[in-house]
Amino acid sequence: MAMTRMGNWGLATLALLLLAGAIAPVQAINLEEQLDIRPNNATRGESRNVADGWMQLGNQQLSTGDLTQAVDSWAEAAEIYRLLGDTQAAGRAYGSMGAAFATLGRYPEAERALVLRIGTASDDNDLLGQVYGLNNLGSIYVIQGRLLEGQAHFEQALQLARTTGDSRAIGLSLSNLGQVATQRGDLDVAVRLLEAAANYRILASDYLGEAHSSNSLGDVYVALGRESNAIGAYRVGLRAGVEAGDGPLQIRALDGLLGIYLDRGDLARVREYLDQRAALTLGSTPADRQTALTYRWLGDYYRQTGDIDLANRAFSQGLAIARKLQQKTLEAEFVNRLLAIR
Repeated sequence: MAMTRMGNWGLATLALLLLAGAIAPVQAINLEEQLDIRPNNATRGESRNVADGWMQLGNQQLSTGDLTQAVDSWAEAAEIYRLLGDTQAAGRAYGSMGAAFATLGRYPEAERALVLRIGTASDDNDLLGQVYGLNNLGSIYVIQGRLLEGQAHFEQALQLARTTGDSRAIGLSLSNLGQVATQRGDLDVAVRLLEAAANYRILASDYLGEAHSSNSLGDVYVALGRESNAIGAYRVGLRAGVEAGDGPLQIRALDGLLGIYLDRGDLARVREYLDQRAALTLGSTPADRQTALTYRWLGDYYRQTGDIDLANRAFSQGLAIARKLQQKTLEAEFVNRLLAIR
């Protein structure tokens, strides 16, 4: 059970990618953590205004989930910035393109865009741009199972980040290295890296980063059997998620806490955290996967309290949602739970 709580390097991990060209934070998809929001100020004029317009349009398209159109808009912006000689702005556009291509699963295109992002940052001696680009490219490699390549890029990013002294960049690089160590099963190494990452992210007041690192640290503590440490890490992740206003990060922390306290049979704590999860998910319209998972937790809770009728009702509600969403694996979980209590 412990290892199933480990974070994945799918879309959730793309939360660790830099939306490098964004002018302001966006919340449409899980690319929220590594925003590089330094203003564009190298040149002015009609062409510059056109490029900025394309950049803004891409950001708007991102906010509505239209990633394919956003990539096209950012590509237009990047070409104009390049012609203007503003390689820094072009680099941010390439970074946005890389993150979007990664989310679309178009990894070769994502890799090419991020290589351009790193190259322009290197030409400008933009160390932070290189750090974020290297972390993003490393994340692309890890998602594809190329752990050694990903690790090499994260290590290079950390070396540059330490040169800058930027706590946020150092924390990001350490956190990504901790994720690789987790993937490789080097859990003691992962703990050291993620503990350091969380501390740097606290220094940077990087609530999103702090929540990501703390939740990942909680997962590793659980795998090591250090449940008391895991509780502390998940509570930090929950608090940071609240500070950041990020529901998915709060849910991830709550799930870690629920798993521990349900295993312990501490039903008062389970009820406390279950109420928080319900408040975040049961109002979703239409009901989504997280709504169904809340009903799964509710059913497990009621089963432990001995209220079989309520457990049956919760599992049945979750099953209906899973079927509507065509989530076959989740559907099977509900069916198995219902059969077990009848």
